[in-house]
Amino acid sequence: MSNTPTPRRRITGIALTTLVAVTALTACSSSDESGDDGAAGGGGDTTLAIPQQVGVPPYSYLDDKGELAGLLPDLSTALGEAMGLEVENEQASFENSLLGLQRGTYEWVPGVDVTAERLEKFDFATNLIESYGFRVKAGGIDIGDSMDDLCGLSIAVTAGSSPVPVLQDQSKTCTSDGKDAIDVQTFADQATADLAAKSDRVDAVTATSSGLAYQVTTEPDVWKITGPIYQSIDIGFAVMKGDDMAEKLVEATDEIIANGTYAEILAKYGAEKMAVDASVLNPEPAS
Repeated sequence: MSNTPTPRRRITGIALTTLVAVTALTACSSSDESGDDGAAGGGGDTTLAIPQQVGVPPYSYLDDKGELAGLLPDLSTALGEAMGLEVENEQASFENSLLGLQRGTYEWVPGVDVTAERLEKFDFATNLIESYGFRVKAGGIDIGDSMDDLCGLSIAVTAGSSPVPVLQDQSKTCTSDGKDAIDVQTFADQATADLAAKSDRVDAVTATSSGLAYQVTTEPDVWKITGPIYQSIDIGFAVMKGDDMAEKLVEATDEIIANGTYAEILAKYGAEKMAVDASVLNPEPAS
């Protein structure tokens, strides 16, 4: 047998779905002859490009060496390994990640909030639960605990993220109650949204509760948490509607929960409170 390594190939979209089906059949044949279990996805000679945001710790960010790190890259890699697939995490904005999924550039997008609107386009394998809150510059304004206390404020938010329509709807509530609207300003990523707050272009920035806690812990003299906690939501890996990769991700997530890998990854980033007991395919979105 030759010792020359098999070249890696990047497979995307429909091509990968076909490949998974073919390699699964090959694995079954191999298993019959040799007793091998035949991992889903074949012998690991394919590489999936998986998009990851940056600037959203502990989810995904650049470490001191400028390399991708975080909860979502680690989960993506672990789930790929559970399915017998190699994952190559690469930087992409959240908005472009979902567009790339629809174009077939990516097989799945990690860290996507499950909403009714998205369930019309995507299938989900959940793996985290989260909520959202607000941060301002240290020494900045104090915001009350009600969503009505956001009226008249300017809020920075990542473009394409689920808080955008929530804040827009709240702004309508403000104006119908005779209060000032919320100035909802969208930015390409969390880092630029944060910069807008740091430079006083907005009053506050919204982010996940875990992200808020992480930033305040690592930059205690830069930020403070204030305002309401809102939108408790399931988070999962999104695939295109009807793609059986969603079921494979559910099975792989349950596998890494059972073998302890999932708990180790969450503990590494202090995200134990985001843990789920099992993955769910297309859960009912929170109202």
